[in-house]
Amino acid sequence: MARFRRLHRFVARTVPLCAGTLLALATVVAGCVDPPHASRERPRDEDAPPAATPKRQATAPSNGFGDAIAWRGFDEGLAESKAQGLPMLLVVHASWCPKCKELKPKFSEQELVDLSERFVMVNVDQDEVPAANGFGPDGTYVPRVLVVKPDDGRPDAELVNERRSRTVYYYSPQDDLVGTMKKALSRYGKT
Repeated sequence: MARFRRLHRFVARTVPLCAGTLLALATVVAGCVDPPHASRERPRDEDAPPAATPKRQATAPSNGFGDAIAWRGFDEGLAESKAQGLPMLLVVHASWCPKCKELKPKFSEQELVDLSERFVMVNVDQDEVPAANGFGPDGTYVPRVLVVKPDDGRPDAELVNERRSRTVYYYSPQDDLVGTMKKALSRYGKT
């Protein structure tokens, strides 16, 4: 105890402290104290949240069909669909087509954008990519929206616009394209 009093007198004589300085000194000292390591327990790997899958990026232009969609080029899309076992949604259009322009906003709707993550999405101008005309089972009208099977790269003849008896791959903005996409995911086991 005597030692403490001597130390206190020494500090009081050599370092005159006011209340503000004492408070600042206490704050600095408290900040430098390392808490016991047991209180900083690290989470185990199994407790960590799963890593988020990175959002796919477009490798082909949207051509106005929804900038939030990861569009692929025609050949790239066919190859990716087969390699990943994902159905491909192929939108065949033409720059001069007024009905194609009417359909474009549909591809910015959130539900369709969300579903697009489970498809390989391709949109092609049939005047620029003549191979797209091979994907016209009932004609080469535009716009045509087809679900392409991942195993053989051919259009799925059962996934069509049920509101039409002819031009069954034609979709207007009022048609249920989202419903067709959901059926495709159910069929190909990617629900």
